[in-house]
Amino acid sequence: MAKNRRTQEERTAQTRLALIDATIAAISDLGYTGASTTLIAEKAGVSRGAMMHHFPTRAALMADVVRHVFDHEMAEYEETRVRTGFGDRLYDWPRLLWAVLSRPSGMAVLEILQATRSDRDLAALVVPMQEAVEQSALGAVRGAFGGDEKLALSVMRLMVWSVRGLSIAERYLPHRAETEDAVELLSRLLRQAAPDGQMAPLKTLMEP
Repeated sequence: MAKNRRTQEERTAQTRLALIDATIAAISDLGYTGASTTLIAEKAGVSRGAMMHHFPTRAALMADVVRHVFDHEMAEYEETRVRTGFGDRLYDWPRLLWAVLSRPSGMAVLEILQATRSDRDLAALVVPMQEAVEQSALGAVRGAFGGDEKLALSVMRLMVWSVRGLSIAERYLPHRAETEDAVELLSRLLRQAAPDGQMAPLKTLMEP
């Protein structure tokens, strides 16, 4: 019995992952509006009924994409930091974020977040989740680099949303070398302001 339950759990996880991957691919190809549930089911190789069993609404699927991508990104950041040491200093993070957030998965999340403006059902699921995601990331940032909550939140938003904005710019101004120069500049500015790679030296910049 235990083996059968594990097999069913594995199948469920595989189907959900296939749907999440298909959603990211569909958004990457056609944008949020073009990523219909029918197309997503086709890309995932499942029936629309099977998809609805796992995700009763399109909004529920999109919300799970946001959560999945965040969890995957956080695991990748930590694996990179442990393996290479890159990420041990605050000024490493613009480049680390760029390497991850500029991918199709990061762009898909950004499109989902933008879509919450006109989709109430999506907003009801995604906005609280995004707030929880940010708080989780904030805890990790403060644990690694110190700083009070206000300072850490400001620095984290500066890095994350600067990189996300640059990823949008690259879509319309596809000159990757110039965009990467801007990411590098942000990294160097943080290094100049906080050469020890910690949050504390930035505190004076927040004072009146």
